[in-house]
Amino acid sequence: MALTSIEPLKLEASGRKYYRTISNKNSYVICYDDSQINGQSVFVNRATQLSNNNVRVPEIFKYDKDKFLTILEDVGDNSLINKKNFYQDDSLILDVLGLLNSMHQSKLNNIDTTFAMGLESHTKRFSKIFCKDFLELEMFNEYQDFLSKLMPEVMNQQWGNCHFDFERRNIHQLENHELVLLDFQDLCFGPIGIDLAGILIDHYIPCDLEILKRHCKTFSQLSIFDISPKETYQATCWGGLQRNLRIMGTLTNLYLRFDRSFRMQDLPQIVSNTITLSLELEQRHLSSFLKDAVLPKLKKKMSLL
Repeated sequence: MALTSIEPLKLEASGRKYYRTISNKNSYVICYDDSQINGQSVFVNRATQLSNNNVRVPEIFKYDKDKFLTILEDVGDNSLINKKNFYQDDSLILDVLGLLNSMHQSKLNNIDTTFAMGLESHTKRFSKIFCKDFLELEMFNEYQDFLSKLMPEVMNQQWGNCHFDFERRNIHQLENHELVLLDFQDLCFGPIGIDLAGILIDHYIPCDLEILKRHCKTFSQLSIFDISPKETYQATCWGGLQRNLRIMGTLTNLYLRFDRSFRMQDLPQIVSNTITLSLELEQRHLSSFLKDAVLPKLKKKMSLL
């Protein structure tokens, strides 16, 4: 196969690299990932299992274990992140939630349950890395009380197959409108609120709670789980709160350690959405801390990057 061109596509926050290669007849995507945890071998295994369960994922043409390379089907550049008015398109939302439900129904082997063990360390990414190391802020006095509320609200949800980053960037739409799921190597067994928050609480636009309630009701109606609209909404809000705190720390850590600043611009909107969620969940000490201390200091820091 003679290649006529090769171009870099993107650098993931994890450091995973993608390239598009074009031959005389076809185009392909090459992924390079030498991660020791959830690297190429895990991705290939997950892809095979998901495909066998009728979840649409990119076809894998070749996997080179020694060179950490995988050659994949090129599913194009039509990520749902490019869809304007995504949250007003009920038909598309229904398809996306159907994709999530299909993943929930999948019979997958060797799916770990390390989410519970990582929950505490996830919260420390917010308090230590984002607030203390980056913003040089001390946590508010009631932070431990907040954590004692957050953890059971997340742990006691319905659990299932959890993509862990089920957001618009990781779902592409083909020309025939079929949805393709990407970047599922971190898939684990976890609370359903994490993925629901990933797709229904966007990092890039303000969180609209009325729209969120409507889509949570839609999911409760089609889900394989016996879960009411109210339970779905609560799981999504608490999952969103936990997810946002973790991601604030993760993005900041990538900047502090590796100078990867390309996602730092998302932080102000993430903080603003977290304020909205914390108020909805009556976590007023957290919302005040974010509004009065974090957001002003963050905007000042961002102006210097």
